[in-house]
Amino acid sequence: MLSPEVRKSIKNLRYLLNQGYPRSSAVEFVSNHYRLELDQRHLLARCVFSKEEATDHQDRGIDVGEVRNRRLGVDGYNVLISVESILGGEQVVKCDDGFIRDLQAIFGKYKMSDVTEKAIDEILNVVDEANPKEVAFFYDKQVSRSGELAGMTRGKLEGRALNGDAKTTVGTDADVRDFEVVASSDRAIIKKSDRVWDVSAEILKHKEANLLDLTKI
Repeated sequence: MLSPEVRKSIKNLRYLLNQGYPRSSAVEFVSNHYRLELDQRHLLARCVFSKEEATDHQDRGIDVGEVRNRRLGVDGYNVLISVESILGGEQVVKCDDGFIRDLQAIFGKYKMSDVTEKAIDEILNVVDEANPKEVAFFYDKQVSRSGELAGMTRGKLEGRALNGDAKTTVGTDADVRDFEVVASSDRAIIKKSDRVWDVSAEILKHKEANLLDLTKI
């Protein structure tokens, strides 16, 4: 349940962004004005967009049927952490652009949990159903446990009919953008990709979640 102050901050930030104010300074100004907590600041930074940017993201989004027979690049940590949040009962957000995002703010210090392996299985289940021509998972080397996660993902891929791989990389953004379809909710990746598939949204079609829907505020 959002407080009145957070609701006001969301609407005020939308107004500033629609007027063309720079995103980072607008987020900082509104967050400071309403004295928001850290998780509330993450909500504004990750989930609130101008109408123009939200529409642009929506135009790039595709559904599961359009993944078939295309090369799929998966932004590993981005997708995994959101799916872990769904399975672990943490709050996830349907943002202004319709994409599902978590509020974990890992910043390089990822820790595996009791839902990590299940999250990878859930991701692979929906990728299997999407039936891409090939799939590659990329885990940022600068984030902890990247090698272990890539190895776990590769092992699970071997037991499926998918043509796929998982690897660590120092340039996740560039690597995933080499593919016809990108699985990510990262703003920087979305704006440079032609086709973006929201894996978390696909999983939410079959799972209950602690979901906050900003599109209704």
